[in-house]
Amino acid sequence: MKHLSLATVFAAVSGLVVVWVAGWALDVETSYRYFLAYWGLFFACTGVIDGITHETTRAVAASRTDGKQGRANPWRLGATLGGVALALVAVCGLFFMGAIVPPDPSAATALLAFGLLSYAFQAVLSGVLSGAGLWSRYAALVALDSGVRLVLALLTLALGGGLREFLLITVIGALSWIAILAAAPVRVTLDVDRATFVRRVVSAMAASGASAALITGFPTAVSAAFPDDPETSLTVAAIANAVMLTRAPVLMPLQRFQSALVVRFVEKRERIYAALAAPIGAVLTLGVVGFAAAWLIGPWILRLAFKPELFVAGLTLGLLTFASAFMGMLMITGVAVLALEKHAFYVAGWVVATLTAFAVLFLAPWGVATAVIVALFAGPIAGALVHLAGLVK
Repeated sequence: MKHLSLATVFAAVSGLVVVWVAGWALDVETSYRYFLAYWGLFFACTGVIDGITHETTRAVAASRTDGKQGRANPWRLGATLGGVALALVAVCGLFFMGAIVPPDPSAATALLAFGLLSYAFQAVLSGVLSGAGLWSRYAALVALDSGVRLVLALLTLALGGGLREFLLITVIGALSWIAILAAAPVRVTLDVDRATFVRRVVSAMAASGASAALITGFPTAVSAAFPDDPETSLTVAAIANAVMLTRAPVLMPLQRFQSALVVRFVEKRERIYAALAAPIGAVLTLGVVGFAAAWLIGPWILRLAFKPELFVAGLTLGLLTFASAFMGMLMITGVAVLALEKHAFYVAGWVVATLTAFAVLFLAPWGVATAVIVALFAGPIAGALVHLAGLVK
């Protein structure tokens, strides 16, 4: 578990550095905004696929704990999901990618399709390693995924690369599973049959898709809620950049620890509220500390490390950081209901959170910053209440 902790810290830092490098390498009003939208789109899509990670983790861990052995094969389902993702992206990219990455929609579509096909297998391996308790190997997967992006981003900046290179950097980490699996194959059993596994994965994907839209796809939604015009373009880019920066220190490590939390809640299902208290308390405490730090030193960091066009006031940075802790709380309550096999409440919580946040974002008569902040508090609170209702016995 120590290795996983180090790997998640490295992943969080690497993600921040990649975004920072892109901010200097690309034009703020156009290419950088398109990069953030594409980055958010890719990780929102991978978030949907992560449903198979969560259910595979639960099924493998439960099989180890209870001794049940079903006939489900996560690799076969992963291949199917990857093929479906490739086909959907190929078709949808023809119609929508021109609005997301106008300068290079063809390359963006091809890279996204390839990345999601590969990520489907990476998601399966993540679930297998986590459920089997092979934390060192899972940590290696996390570190390699992030490290590849970091190295290529720095090389791209040094060599003067542009938007297409950063599109490639976004998806390239999805190949990491090949190296980890080739180094040492692993065999596990799941506790369910094929039909049950497929049904639960689809349910988990529905919830993880809603969570991905709210977590990683949110910058893309901000761009859609406030269309391009001379008065809002820079503000949208600056707020989207601030959202990415302020949530990374809290949510990126927590996303990597979700599999460990699934195992924790499966093992402590009879004392679920006690098991919830520590991680929720930790993430909210981190949010309070982050609020103060972002308010006090955030503006100084932005002035020092980013272009002037991306500056955001300290109070806004602090509130966005604190909001990320509430998003973390929602992730934890979601993992808890999933571990207890309350799949309907798991899906409902994330759907309610996403609809609430997007309703505020698109319908509230406020400016960009206020709408984003309120949306990022309102959505997670509504969703967490649904999850907690599902834990009542």
